[in-house]
Amino acid sequence: MNILQRTSLIGATAAAVFAFGAAAEAASIKGNEITLRVGSGHPPFITYVKEVAKYFVPNVTKRVAAETKYKIKFKEHYAGTVVNVFDTLEGTQDGRLDIGAWCVCFDDDKAMALNLGYYVPFGEPNAIKAGAIFAKVVKDHPAIQQDLEKRYKQKLLAVSGFNNYGLLSSFDWKTFEDLKGRKILAAGPNLPWVVTGIPVRTTIPKAAQQMQTGVGEAIILFPDTDFKLKLHEAIKGGYYTVTDFGAVTQIALTMNLRSRKKLPPEVTKIIDEEAAKYHTHSLAASQNDHSWGIAKLKGAGTKIRAIDPAAKRAWAQKLANWPNERAQAVSKKKKIDMGKIMRAYIAGTKAGGHKYPVDYVIK
Repeated sequence: MNILQRTSLIGATAAAVFAFGAAAEAASIKGNEITLRVGSGHPPFITYVKEVAKYFVPNVTKRVAAETKYKIKFKEHYAGTVVNVFDTLEGTQDGRLDIGAWCVCFDDDKAMALNLGYYVPFGEPNAIKAGAIFAKVVKDHPAIQQDLEKRYKQKLLAVSGFNNYGLLSSFDWKTFEDLKGRKILAAGPNLPWVVTGIPVRTTIPKAAQQMQTGVGEAIILFPDTDFKLKLHEAIKGGYYTVTDFGAVTQIALTMNLRSRKKLPPEVTKIIDEEAAKYHTHSLAASQNDHSWGIAKLKGAGTKIRAIDPAAKRAWAQKLANWPNERAQAVSKKKKIDMGKIMRAYIAGTKAGGHKYPVDYVIK
């Protein structure tokens, strides 16, 4: 056995031991003292995680102490210390976490229905409006939450999301055809958005190196995250195009059902109420991040422009059949009427005043 194999074995063994210990300690109640584990695979500088750490956790802690006979302590685990971005759903399911905050984009196979915003590109660009539409669709279609509870043993406390996706590139472009042959980074369910050029899968830890080394020449991401990851530096400024792919509501705040059942009802009531506030507060923060990110990139020398309407239409036309394809795939696998859900989402988005560049037909 070589050193890499030994290291992998030791790491896997340690992870298994930690997971067992974490599950055993989860949601402990000793007298009037409650301990919960909360975490995310992403680091706290990512807005939805920051809002968990700086808003949700302290608010729940204060209210439980002030309004009940209990005291609650959160053990906080972010940036991959207990779960990574790919297994937060599983970590919340198996009890490594009592409450997990995670991007459904990394669990497209399991959290398919919650990825519906990705399946309808060029949607509502405002994170607050998009989040409200998404939350209503989830509320009106309980099959989405029921799938999460039945299969993965966790309750959906709240949804949140990032802001409007755009394209940071090392090259100038104007027409849809200009992207042909270009290596474009994307992650998870938005990788199929790359219908011209060459799609290259990425994650936040890999993005800067991929851009710097030429593995990627462009990336579909948010302006604030582009700036925080210094992706503009990797390409010496580059170009940021506001493509209006849309603000996708793709963050789930979920709670392990076993842990939840252990808690007094007055405590779960506070958790639920603060989760609803987290939804609103975090989406507002995310929307503010968009203008902040644009300003920061511009100040750092990145050229900012809006996508040409003809280029947007051409891109959307190439994706015109994809929403229906995803609806049929999710319906088949999850045994829910995803077509109905996606039609409601599109209708809600249009009712809010948004106009898609193409008319998506969902059967």
